[in-house]
Amino acid sequence: NDDGIESEGILVLARHLVDAGHEVVVVAPDRNYSGSGAALGDLRPDEPLDVTRVAIDGLPGTDAFALAGPPGLCVVSALLGGFGPAPDLVVSGINAGANTGRSVLHSGTVGAALTAQNFGLSGLAVSVSHLEPWQWDTAAAIAVEVLPLVADGPARCVLNLNVPALPRDEVKGIRWTHLA
Repeated sequence: NDDGIESEGILVLARHLVDAGHEVVVVAPDRNYSGSGAALGDLRPDEPLDVTRVAIDGLPGTDAFALAGPPGLCVVSALLGGFGPAPDLVVSGINAGANTGRSVLHSGTVGAALTAQNFGLSGLAVSVSHLEPWQWDTAAAIAVEVLPLVADGPARCVLNLNVPALPRDEVKGIRWTHLA
């Protein structure tokens, strides 16, 4: 996501995906890149990408990497085999705050999913509305529930999932909308 490798959202999402039986490799910016859209950053042919292997609490054995660059660069690096076999699908998030309306044009979380689409893969961008306490588990649970829609959907499908700041049992369902 664009909030960085240490953000609570990405850690909770990774745990939920692993618990649901998905093979997960986490690649995220080494710091906050909110508002970076689908940018790749300041790439230089004579300089390698700065990547650090990290551990995620509660997920021993799950590969995780912090990359000095925006989410779009994380996706491109993974698609080019920088962290093992290329992914089948990109899941980006959980972003701290909704990505709706014009904000999707600037969201690095959505930009990662769109970068996957640009390279022929499908992607799911996940965001949760900001209210204390953050409802990371609700957003992760719903992401796991809708992931098959993306995986089994048309090629290069991208879904931008925005989850309200509610406990899971208070979310009444999913409403499909159009970009406003």
